[in-house]
Amino acid sequence: MVAKKPRIVIIGAGMAGLAAANRLYTSTDSKDMFELCVVEGGPRIGGGINTSEFGGDRIEMGATWIHGIGGSPVHKIAQEIHSLESEQPWECMDGFLDEPKTIAAGGFELSPSLVQSISTLYKSLMDYAQGKLMKGKENSEEANFYRLAAKALKVCPSNGGGPGKLSVGSFLRQVLNAHWDSVKEQEQIEGCDNWSTKLLEEAIFAMHENGQRTCTSAGDLMNLDFGAESEYRMFPGIQWQREAHRSTENGCADRPVKIHFCDGSIMLADHVLLTVSLGVLKAGIGSDSGMFNPPLPTFKTEAISRLGFGAVNKMFLQLSSSHDGRVEDCSKFPFLQMAFHRQDSELRQKKIPERSSGA
Repeated sequence: MVAKKPRIVIIGAGMAGLAAANRLYTSTDSKDMFELCVVEGGPRIGGGINTSEFGGDRIEMGATWIHGIGGSPVHKIAQEIHSLESEQPWECMDGFLDEPKTIAAGGFELSPSLVQSISTLYKSLMDYAQGKLMKGKENSEEANFYRLAAKALKVCPSNGGGPGKLSVGSFLRQVLNAHWDSVKEQEQIEGCDNWSTKLLEEAIFAMHENGQRTCTSAGDLMNLDFGAESEYRMFPGIQWQREAHRSTENGCADRPVKIHFCDGSIMLADHVLLTVSLGVLKAGIGSDSGMFNPPLPTFKTEAISRLGFGAVNKMFLQLSSSHDGRVEDCSKFPFLQMAFHRQDSELRQKKIPERSSGA
């Protein structure tokens, strides 16, 4: 009888798959504990990290920056291999102004004080939804917004998130309406065409909602469970312990997982770590997809279907040189935020395309 080491197969050679493989391969006594294999269905490794060229410069078609530095394994790896272009936050790397410029549809530049007020409201509401405490800010504007959120939450209808559940989107809109009810009627702002204060605040608020959709990959905040928003935690890492494994006479035939490849070959494994994209995973839980046999249990397919999912679109601009042949100073290009009328608003300018789900 020969004790066979368990085989772990990682499907997907994107950042998640490679990071998992690195963690396993470099763990203590890993070579004595298991066999490790990474498989990738595409023509390259890297997954969402895809570098290309445009206008003679290097551009990133996929992932561009690292979300979060403290405790981030991706940031640690990037530091170790000296691949960081800068240690500065991404919004400061290109010489952006300290404060972004916010432009409303029609080309109107908005007052920073107006933008700051509604931005503070939005941030306070998300902090409230995520269960963050207001330490040392009991008498601040944020604390007033917290109290408004707590009051509005008591009467929030449970819509958008399924039966008996409140969604993040419903919560945000309910408190925004409560905020408007608590202030005096706003007049139209001078110099901004047909924009009123309320319409501008709604557009700025929606701008932040779109940013939240990008961060959470949610197509619609109405599908994000409000109750779960405060439960998100940093993943603590994988801990492996040596265990007694099965003995077998016929080698790997006892392995419980069978992986089929498009060329007809088969690989057997004891454990499989699936790191495909969320879109592929969502498509794979369908009854006719054939990705899993037998199908995943209901509690897993329901969890996958509830995960936020959306698209993030990128646009690359190539700036032309000035009339005397010198390249314009790119450090003067501002950090722009765009505010638009709602798609169903009668005031929305028809020449401006409607916002897509990934805008």
